[in-house]
Formats: sequence, structure tokens, C-alpha cells
Amino acid sequence: MSNGANLSREMGNLIVSRRFPRVEAAFPVQVQEASGPPWEGKATDLSPFGVKVRGASTAPPAIVRLELSLSPTDPAVSILAVAVRSDPDGTAFAFVNLTKPDFLRLRRQVETLFLRRQLYLMVIENDRDAAEMLADHAEELGYAAVIMPNAEEALAYLAQDQPDAILLNLSLPGMSGLQFLQALAQQGLRLPVVAISAASEAEAISSLKAGVLHFLRKPLDMEQFRLTLDMLELAGTKARLDTIERAFQLAF
Repeated sequence: MSNGANLSREMGNLIVSRRFPRVEAAFPVQVQEASGPPWEGKATDLSPFGVKVRGASTAPPAIVRLELSLSPTDPAVSILAVAVRSDPDGTAFAFVNLTKPDFLRLRRQVETLFLRRQLYLMVIENDRDAAEMLADHAEELGYAAVIMPNAEEALAYLAQDQPDAILLNLSLPGMSGLQFLQALAQQGLRLPVVAISAASEAEAISSLKAGVLHFLRKPLDMEQFRLTLDMLELAGTKARLDTIERAFQLAF
């Protein structure tokens, strides 16, 4: 096996063991491969251990030099990197021999972006007008929201991406809200869920026993809804801090 292949395998193992929150922050990156002139792409999924470059088609285990411009005011960071995975939308690189000052700069940037990220809500509601009202109000308060019309589509979405919290109508057609909560538990998805329903007291109690964080009764009191979103924002920030702490405990 070549030295490059060995390095690729080792760096792939490093990425698995050093899981760190990645941030969706598009910024320019210049890529210098072993042959040919340098070219510029867009980087995303940044972590202190690696980055993904959109549009790159570099085959593993090629070694390149990346020059990252994290912000218009920061000097560029020049980093040696190895291609560890090639996807249709770009190539994932792992950083090699990163200096401590550069690592700390990347870490601070990732932590800042990660903690400042908008609270991302999933609204599961079959009543389109009600769903848009919830999403619009959340966005007016500075949060982001995606609408799912039923539990089945929500589960399919969760297989690809995860929000910070879920606003769930218990009275859904097809798979009910309670069945959706059971599916979350079976799949090991531990997300804060706020149940919203005009349901009976018994159903509210059942939803709380099924793991919902909070229950809101229809028609909604909008001040109570705002306070609930504030609670979710605090919970989301704490969860992100915990994620960062766990990542560094595993890494070091």
C-alpha cells in the first residue's frame, strides 16, 4: 500500500474518532494540487479537523494545499490536507500537520458559527395555514423553520437532516403524533418536541409520557408560544455547547 493510501486511511480513522460539529459556512478556498495551476472553490462543512470543498473532484488519497479565507478581515490560512472522500457535490479533506495557532483559529471560528446558528425548527402540521402561521411567527423572532405536512414525510426528512427542535401537531392524518413520537424513540432520535393540539387532557398526558418536552393547547396563546421558543433556544444552545465539549473530550 502506498504512503498516500496509508495517510488517507489514517486520516479517515482520525475523522471518525474526532467527531466535531461541522458548520455550513460557505467561504472561498484555493486548492493547489500536485500538478496544474491552483483553482478556487467554495468550502463548507468546516470543522477544526477538515473541510468539504464543493465542486472539487480530487480523488483520495491525493494530498493538496488549501488556502482558506474564513472571513474578509482574517488573513488566509494555508493548510496541508488529504482527500478522504469524493462525493458528487465535492470532496472532503482532512487537515494534516495543522499548527496549533491555525487549529485554535479554526476552532474559534467553528464554535462561534455553531453557537450563533439560528434555532432550526421542524413544524409538523397538516393544516397549511396553521403551519405557515407557526413558521412565520418563528421566523419573525429570528428562528428558521421547515414545514412537514405529515409524520411520514417528517421521518423521511429526519433520515437526511435534523432540526434543533420539533413542533408537532398530535392530530395528524395517517401516522398520529403519538405514533411519530414512538418512531422517534425506536430510531434513537432524541430531539426536543413540543406537542401542539386541541386534544383532551388525557392525550396531553400521553404525549408527555411519550417524551415531549412541553405541551401547548390550541388555540395558541402567542406569548406562551414565544416563551416556548425562547426555552427551545436555550435548550439548543446548551445542546450545542455539550456537543462541542463531548467532541473535544473524544478528540483529546
